[in-house]
Amino acid sequence: MRWRLRSSNGLRLRLLWVLVPVLMGLLVLDSWRDSVSLARELERAYDQSLLEPAQALSDNLRWDAEGQLSLDEPLHIISMFEVLSSRRKFLRVQLQTPDGAQQRLLLGASEFPEPAYDPADPSRPFRAADDGTRVPYAAEVDHQPVRVLALLRVLHDQSGQEWRVLIQTAQTSAGIERTVRSLMWDSLLRDGRTLLVLVLVVWLGVAWGLRPLKALRRAVQQRRSDDLQPLATEAVPGEVRPLVDAMNLHLAQQRDALAQQRQFLADASHQLRTPLAILSTQTGYALRETDPEAVQATLRSMLQQLQRGRRVSEQLLALAHASQPTAQQALESEVCDANAVAREVVLAYLPLALDKQQDLGWTDVRGQDFDGDVEGEADPGAAMAAPVQAAATAVYELLANLVHNAIAYTPAEGRINVSVQREGAWVEIRVQDNGPGIAPEDRERAFARFSRLQADAALAPGGSGLGLAIARAYVQRFHGDLLLQDGDASDGAAGRGLTALVRLPLATDHC
Repeated sequence: MRWRLRSSNGLRLRLLWVLVPVLMGLLVLDSWRDSVSLARELERAYDQSLLEPAQALSDNLRWDAEGQLSLDEPLHIISMFEVLSSRRKFLRVQLQTPDGAQQRLLLGASEFPEPAYDPADPSRPFRAADDGTRVPYAAEVDHQPVRVLALLRVLHDQSGQEWRVLIQTAQTSAGIERTVRSLMWDSLLRDGRTLLVLVLVVWLGVAWGLRPLKALRRAVQQRRSDDLQPLATEAVPGEVRPLVDAMNLHLAQQRDALAQQRQFLADASHQLRTPLAILSTQTGYALRETDPEAVQATLRSMLQQLQRGRRVSEQLLALAHASQPTAQQALESEVCDANAVAREVVLAYLPLALDKQQDLGWTDVRGQDFDGDVEGEADPGAAMAAPVQAAATAVYELLANLVHNAIAYTPAEGRINVSVQREGAWVEIRVQDNGPGIAPEDRERAFARFSRLQADAALAPGGSGLGLAIARAYVQRFHGDLLLQDGDASDGAAGRGLTALVRLPLATDHC
């Protein structure tokens, strides 16, 4: 079964989900280490209590008149050992020759568990150890756990015969297990109480820490839908302040977006209201007029106003589409040849330029000039000369606005040239004219929606002031840039001119 913490759980549950298992593990580990340490200390105490009678038995070994090894006053030692505690005691003394041929039991049971090996050298048995070697160990006697201390003495009789005396003292060790178990339970109970207190403290502490956030939530809930003022951060905890700052930044962006929408709607209404008012007036005049020629003139004027209104509506739709965030992924997923798109724009606007007696030129990415074949088309099977990660319709729309502006503001017999170049990781498209241009200090203001400079309004009274705004919106969607620079003023007659430079990232995968 897999446990999963749902994202809807509160901060307290998330914090306890992490803290409680860690604290439980630490407390259990600490209790286990305490019990192991206590068991070792109890074993040392047992071993020390067993060493004293073993040493007493060793000191009371005597050779009698017959040359036999015996114990001097063993009952006294047994009595002393018995009164030390109420636990069951065991004393045993056995001697034998090194080869085991002769052996004799001086005290205790004939059968008793002996240590298996020499603690100084585990490869040899304990009875082969040196004189005075002692080792404590655990064993079982009569189905009871006991703690045993073994002491080895090496003695020689009058004939020089070596005797090895094994002295063993033992007592039941059930008390060690009971003491350790009792301590373990006491420690676990104590740690459990501590854990409960910590859980309560965490629960109340988080509740206290979240009080400013609850107050912030109430303040947000009580706000009006149009209130986008920043949230107060004075009482917010420092850990949450970055989140509130991000919310305030989002609110500021929403305020700016709302202000831009309101301004956009106001400007769009103003731009559409003027031709509609003129149309209304001209329609009333045409209905009252009886002269056919005057009616025809009025209808032609109405057609001009309809064309202007249509142009403004189309540009408003294009600007809304270029500024729509949800369309960005679809636009960026396409790849087009900026060189071919720019050529199509030049061909489409060539008749308009000829009507104004303007020279509309074209230089493709290979440096070739436009050959004047308005019916010719680029080979659809050819490789892209200037691939960019952008939709062809969007690139066409932004270049069409730039070329249309150049034609509108360049005087008759002026020159306009569209060129495409590859510069490193960029594709650069230039729309260059020798018209009046824009002063450097006014160029950034020219990108504002519905913004028209005084000279622009005089040269093209039917403009809407949306062309550059639409072009920049599209360029920024494709992570590019649009710059206004000085243009072609080589003849010195038409002013310094203007160059609209479009820079789009090169789609290297399609080169």
